[in-house]
Amino acid sequence: MTGQEKHLALPQKTVDLTTRGDDHLSATKSSFGFHGWTIICFQALMFWLAAGAVTHGLNVILPALSNTFNLEYNALLALATPASWASILAGPLCAKLCEKKGPKFNIVFCLIACGLCFGLLGYWGTLTGFTVLFAGVCFFGTGFAYLGGTALIANWFIRKQGLALGWCTMGQTFSSAFFVPVLAGCFSWFGVHNGFWGVSLLMFATALLVALFAANKPEDIGRAPDNAPITAEELAERIRAHSDYICPVTTGQLLRMKDVWFMGIATGGIYIMLVGVVSQIVPRLMGMGFELGTAIFYMTLAALFGTFGAYGWGWLNQKVGIKAAISIYTLWWMVSVVINIVQFNALTLWISLLMIGFSLAGATNLSTALIATKFPRKAYIRAIGIIAPIQSIVRCFAFSILALGLTYLGGYTGAYLLLVGVGAVTLILIWQTDVTPIGTLTPTSGEHPGLR
Repeated sequence: MTGQEKHLALPQKTVDLTTRGDDHLSATKSSFGFHGWTIICFQALMFWLAAGAVTHGLNVILPALSNTFNLEYNALLALATPASWASILAGPLCAKLCEKKGPKFNIVFCLIACGLCFGLLGYWGTLTGFTVLFAGVCFFGTGFAYLGGTALIANWFIRKQGLALGWCTMGQTFSSAFFVPVLAGCFSWFGVHNGFWGVSLLMFATALLVALFAANKPEDIGRAPDNAPITAEELAERIRAHSDYICPVTTGQLLRMKDVWFMGIATGGIYIMLVGVVSQIVPRLMGMGFELGTAIFYMTLAALFGTFGAYGWGWLNQKVGIKAAISIYTLWWMVSVVINIVQFNALTLWISLLMIGFSLAGATNLSTALIATKFPRKAYIRAIGIIAPIQSIVRCFAFSILALGLTYLGGYTGAYLLLVGVGAVTLILIWQTDVTPIGTLTPTSGEHPGLR
């Protein structure tokens, strides 16, 4: 660690209000309590909406807009990429909003704005309209699910964060399997012009539920993180500590911390493997001789198998710690890709597909947990505002790496070997990352144990 990072390292704690009641509050049991489960369900729904609106929905959005407004399909597809870059800007801007107004305000605002942008896609039938509105969907979708939502999880769960994220990321898995049929059904029932509002109404309803029933942190409603027991005196001390809280690092300090860059690049590398493989499952299978319908069916089965992975990676995090868990996850991806390259028969093909499916939800789960471990609670919001854009920029190289391998290195074999190489670099960066939680500062007492 640098001298600055050593100064910020969490000192020995004097009181940690989240570790009471260990006998009945096992870190590997999902005893989150009613309020904790409410937050988890909200976040799972937000993952479902964001992943579907930003990524999966394009499978039916682009053909629908092309046919309805006589727009060139390839032009729409080409414009989707620069429009999606709005997600990079969402990192620092929505993080600032979370800091000033709280994650709950950010979530409600972004859900409403995203719903408006998504609904209007059926009316502004030009290439410019699609670019502007889809950029809004990407910006606000990232804002409510991956910035505000994960900040809410970081506030509500500390010792059980891995398990909580495991349950939450099931929303992403189910989005892979069911968002497209839901949106296609809306188009069938209400027409393309009005069908987009079906998903928008779900966003508006989620915004209302969050506004009515969510709290920025458990202390706001007299609870402790992880559903831990808490006395009135402890609660009062927590509230006082939160009111006196000053984030221990500035944006400039974060930008100078090597661990911030290691986390951003490493988690971006994980997403390169995920995007590189998942975006090519169907054409890869068709290249092996499978029909389009069969290839899509196989992809759906693999995605549904990922439901087990959503919980499994969170459980592994709780058992072995985030650094070991995310390293195992990266190795898992590398092995699944190698098996897909050298597959000998139907059995090895299915082993590869199921391993890939099992991995789908782990990227968001473990990358969020990695950042939140180093930067707990309020510090998470400021850190994710820096790390998320780095991660997004790195992830954008996925298609360039694929194109390089497919064009110059012998097709899928070369492309996938490049992905394995990305995994190797990611492993090195993870092992060079110090995940020791940073300390916190108050105006009066200087350095003291973090508000965990």
